[in-house]
Amino acid sequence: MKIRGKQPKTSIFTIGAKKPARSGGKQTASSLRRSATEVMNYRVVKKVVLISVAIIAAVLLLLYALALIYNRTGRFTVSIQNPDATFSITLSETRDFKTSAATLMNDQEVRMTNICGDNLPKNIDQIDGEHNGDNYLAYTFYCKNVGATDCSLNYELTFNNVTNAIDECMRIRLYVDGQAVTYAKTRADGGGPEDHYCDKSFAGNYLVCYGVVSNVAIEQAVRFTIVVWVEGDDPECTDSRINGTIKFDMQIEAKPVPVEE
Repeated sequence: MKIRGKQPKTSIFTIGAKKPARSGGKQTASSLRRSATEVMNYRVVKKVVLISVAIIAAVLLLLYALALIYNRTGRFTVSIQNPDATFSITLSETRDFKTSAATLMNDQEVRMTNICGDNLPKNIDQIDGEHNGDNYLAYTFYCKNVGATDCSLNYELTFNNVTNAIDECMRIRLYVDGQAVTYAKTRADGGGPEDHYCDKSFAGNYLVCYGVVSNVAIEQAVRFTIVVWVEGDDPECTDSRINGTIKFDMQIEAKPVPVEE
């Protein structure tokens, strides 16, 4: 009876001890392999996330820099170009030229509500520098011949950064020494110039106008005024233009006086 009593104990212990030992060894190795894989995957994901964050930050910084550049160039900018060293011109916001520069700008953002051209001040071209109204942009500047010979001033007025097709209903009035011409985009139906407050159509898709001021004597200054507004009587002045934006640039270049034949 003692022998039969020992055999079950030996048998039970042997079977019970071997199976857990083999099973436990396999679980530990598998867990280690899974842990190593998880660590590797975590590191890869971490690198991808860091790189993605860096790229997004770089893009945001670039967009911010572009926004700063856009704001610094102003809503209206005028600059001079002097490829010919024979001539020299300069710009100023005042007729006494106490401060002059090669580039001027109207920095203020004007939020416009459509108005009628009749509502503009009658002396709008007699006020120097930036003098925007509640619903229009107005800027007066002077271009002076500071060279050693007479010249002609060739100018070009362009626009860009257009949103919501706001150019469809805008009016741009350019005064040159008091002589005003009002420009607008050609009618949407292709029927020629606009009927309301328009002397001439735009000269091109993004070109308002170009022209020449001839025989500008030494030390003579020419006065320019640009006025921009949204014309309420224009058929294209609809709610779809709300929050539209636009930016203007003007370049002036001194050239020889044309020889009369």
